[in-house]
Amino acid sequence: MPKGGGQLTRGNYAFALAAVPVGLALFSSCKAFHLASFGNRRRGERWSLYACRLLLRTLLRCSFWLTIEDEPSEADWDALIPDESCVVIINHASQFDGFFFGAMASRNVMARAKSLMIAKAFKMPLAGTIFKCLGHQPVHFLRDEAGKFSVDKEKQAPVNAKIRAHVAAGGGVLTFCPEGQINRKDPTKCMAHRRGSFQLAIDLKLPVYGFTAFGTHDFWPHDCALPGKRATVVCGLYAVDEWNAKLADGTAGAVTTADLALMSQAAMQKSLDAVAAKHAKLAAA
Repeated sequence: MPKGGGQLTRGNYAFALAAVPVGLALFSSCKAFHLASFGNRRRGERWSLYACRLLLRTLLRCSFWLTIEDEPSEADWDALIPDESCVVIINHASQFDGFFFGAMASRNVMARAKSLMIAKAFKMPLAGTIFKCLGHQPVHFLRDEAGKFSVDKEKQAPVNAKIRAHVAAGGGVLTFCPEGQINRKDPTKCMAHRRGSFQLAIDLKLPVYGFTAFGTHDFWPHDCALPGKRATVVCGLYAVDEWNAKLADGTAGAVTTADLALMSQAAMQKSLDAVAAKHAKLAAA
């Protein structure tokens, strides 16, 4: 982690100043797109997702003190992730991870995606409205404590129905962080994956893919009020091959959510090892 910890730098202030007009532009765009969609909510969400990706990428491009290594191209995403419905998982080491994924995802993936987010995020001024316009869905945890993952089943039921309908319709992508919380200890080691996160993948026999980013915890440290530290972020794409192979050969029927959670954790850790090793090599150069 960069020296200075939670101390704000010029990069933090510069990023915050740039983020304000970007956030306002995205808010206005989302509202306009939903009005222009004439009641077709999914069309409004798709246009809003396109705008979100464009504006986030613009914000990162303007942050010249942020270096992105192995940024996946459109071709990289297309080669890995098919047009069919699927799950894309993301490692979680910083509050910046969701925004970073939104900038790095391909147009095709972004336009088809719905993300699961902690319910309190939807109560944030401005951002909460944007999340709703993008079509993201809340996770209603019963407790907001580290390691406590039980959800309010009554509140979560209609959310799960929406997600299931989105994915079952064909071509829908569900994205989430299976660790369930920010890894504040060792970003080189992914935490245990929540079993319940994979119930939909089990039920609908969805292939699972992943995106890893190492270095976002430097860009937005846990003890820093704002993102924007000088940082290098290394990216990686991967597939949960063990599960996807079972889908392909018809032997996935006996796999439980616990089994799939272990498979996904192993695949994420393998990718994380690779990007963390490259990050360390770059830092030592």
